[in-house]
Amino acid sequence: MGKTDVLAIDGGTPVRTAPWPQWPQVSIEEWQEAVEPALRAVFLSGTEGLPGERAHRVAADLAKRFGVSHAVLTPHGTDALMAALAGALDIDGLGDGGEVLVPSYTFVASASAPLAMRCAVAFVDIDPATFTLDPSALEAAIRPHTTAILPVHLGGQPCDMTAIGRIAARRGLAVIEDCAQAHGAAHRKRPVGGWGTAGAFSFQSSKNLTAGEGGLVTTNDATVWERVASFVDVGRRPGGARWEYPRLGWNYRPSEYLAALLATRLTHFEAQAARRTANAVRLTALLADFDGLTPPALARGCSAHAWHLYQMTYQPAAFGGRTRAEFVRALVAEGVPAWVGYEAPLGRTPALEAAAARHPDRVRIASDEQCARCCATSVWLGQQLLLGEAADMDQVVEAAAKIQAAWTA
Repeated sequence: MGKTDVLAIDGGTPVRTAPWPQWPQVSIEEWQEAVEPALRAVFLSGTEGLPGERAHRVAADLAKRFGVSHAVLTPHGTDALMAALAGALDIDGLGDGGEVLVPSYTFVASASAPLAMRCAVAFVDIDPATFTLDPSALEAAIRPHTTAILPVHLGGQPCDMTAIGRIAARRGLAVIEDCAQAHGAAHRKRPVGGWGTAGAFSFQSSKNLTAGEGGLVTTNDATVWERVASFVDVGRRPGGARWEYPRLGWNYRPSEYLAALLATRLTHFEAQAARRTANAVRLTALLADFDGLTPPALARGCSAHAWHLYQMTYQPAAFGGRTRAEFVRALVAEGVPAWVGYEAPLGRTPALEAAAARHPDRVRIASDEQCARCCATSVWLGQQLLLGEAADMDQVVEAAAKIQAAWTA
């Protein structure tokens, strides 16, 4: 057996030693030509916050890109979720906001934002093929005090918004889309963020479009937009007087520096999205006949996947019975950055179990059996890996094949 046949984790030569693309993608040239002038303009303007003209311009640009009538920029994605809930449900965070249905397989902010707005949360199972909210499980989870559905377009995969929308309309529920990982994703050729009552995006540092932090609320409803804008701007109505507060609101206004940086990043958004898509399609084709790794399936109606994550599932029997944890360690040693993703349904993590114990009327698990299976088998690759060259995707599969050969010899 040659050195190249020995797994890197056992002292062999890794399949890949070259670095993967950096994220965010930066260069001294772009700093000099675009970023520094944009930040300097904010600094020299003497206006770093209110009235937020740059933030309004960036929000308008993003509204156009995401196919919605209105958008409001916020400092963080979690703020955007809270503001979207406030606007969609007409709540201020002081009274009972009813129960919000949240997928069991998601980031904690999908639950903490409703809880911060004094809503109860119920965790609902997912479709194991797409990792997104299962409409049939959703229907079964609805209770008399349910007020909203919060579908999460996880990893960039758009949920089946047609089915979710029908359920919401039939049951009189608001829909707040969590689009934190889904910039540019679309269901039936309509971008996410415009299907529900409101949508919420994140521009946190790992996201496909980033300014380090930041968020955005989207909506096609002018009344919802006015509520969101008031919530973000201490209760002022859009265009209203500075010392007039028709609604109770909070200060979730973004810095003009954030808006300026985000505007420069937008110039690369389409090209980066196209590259991720091309590489994800290639990787899926390479894995089509590979035993032991199942590539992600596209959800019903998916016309554009944002590919924030490439979510595979692992079958240990095809790898000599080795555990998923062993496989991920071996894959990382071969030069392919990977991780297992969410290791437990969100409702069964310590924070939410503690919240349920203290506030049993605020947290419940409606269903999470399929989610638990996904938590036990998923293997994630990040969006920055998909910004590599086409040949780099071959190395991902080459590394997996090397591991498989060593463990089944």
